Amino acid sequence: MSFVAASSRASPDRAETVAPATSQDELAVSQLTLDELKELCQVITAEMGLSVKGLQRYARHMDLSLESTVLLRPHLVLLRLATHQPSAAALDALAAEAFDRGCADYFLLATKSASEQAVGASEHVLGPAEFVDLCRRSHSVGWLGQKPVPRKDTYRRARHRADALKEVDSVGLAWLPALSRNRLPWALRHSRVPADEWFERVTFRLATMVFRINGVRLGAANRGQRVGDALLWWRGRLILLDCKAAQNGYRLEVDDERRLLEYARRSYPGYVISERVECVLLVSSGFPTFELDHGRFVDRRRRFVEVGSDLACIRADDLVDAALAVLSDTDDTRAIDNVAWDRILAQGLVTRERLLRYCVLRESQR
Repeated sequence: MSFVAASSRASPDRAETVAPATSQDELAVSQLTLDELKELCQVITAEMGLSVKGLQRYARHMDLSLESTVLLRPHLVLLRLATHQPSAAALDALAAEAFDRGCADYFLLATKSASEQAVGASEHVLGPAEFVDLCRRSHSVGWLGQKPVPRKDTYRRARHRADALKEVDSVGLAWLPALSRNRLPWALRHSRVPADEWFERVTFRLATMVFRINGVRLGAANRGQRVGDALLWWRGRLILLDCKAAQNGYRLEVDDERRLLEYARRSYPGYVISERVECVLLVSSGFPTFELDHGRFVDRRRRFVEVGSDLACIRADDLVDAALAVLSDTDDTRAIDNVAWDRILAQGLVTRERLLRYCVLRESQR
């Protein structure tokens, strides 16, 4: 597991684009202090699912001891932060120290570019351009002009999830918050599959592999046609899943509403007896229009009810927390099978509190 194996970048709602670092970006990074660099690395590594196990400060650098989990086995990574130019001697010293500590990998993150070409080209060295790229891929990093700054509210939640995710994540849960914001995680940065399609894939895996709901991906089977992303069926109820990757939350526009109503009117034979969609479920990073004015959601929902269906919205971050809640009880799969999805979706604009409540309650408690 390498340090540069899992971050994400802010991008427009419709496409994943990572602009190359400019000289102004590199200048801003070169002016970061060690403490500022440490705070940024803490939020980025928490987002990656890495745990900080130790921190040591020296005169000219700082060491972070990180722990990652590969196939449920812990691996240590030594990350050295420096505000001076990296050299071959410094890299050799870091490699020797990582070996002595029993680390699986090591990295030297420097805010100044290496003067030696071989050092700058090393896979163990992250210069200012690479660090800018990491920051831009992270939804836990904001910007004050050209200067990257940590988003501490996002960091607190990511840090809380990191330890739990490393023990149970086999479907890409750690990627879901970034994908829902239409950002490719660093591990997928070379993927030719766009972030919004990855979001569909991981959300479908979450529904079928974690929550044990039956389903079929329509988007994969009918790419280019006007269909939803997936059909899910649970206790004879048919749910049409539509995933909306959006950096600042999804706003249901008139054209999208018309398309979803068209989906809801269709019959889908071969899945449940009724063949009709009982609920259209939207999953995204957020729903700002509805969250600010619940009346607008009520109006939109009424139109789906009029065609014999319903409308529900769930935030991707909340789904991750719900998955962790059910996966924490591995001794009784009935807890997962008995999640009352009908009651959850009946709320319409589903809150985190309601989702978690019904994911942790036993059937006898409902």
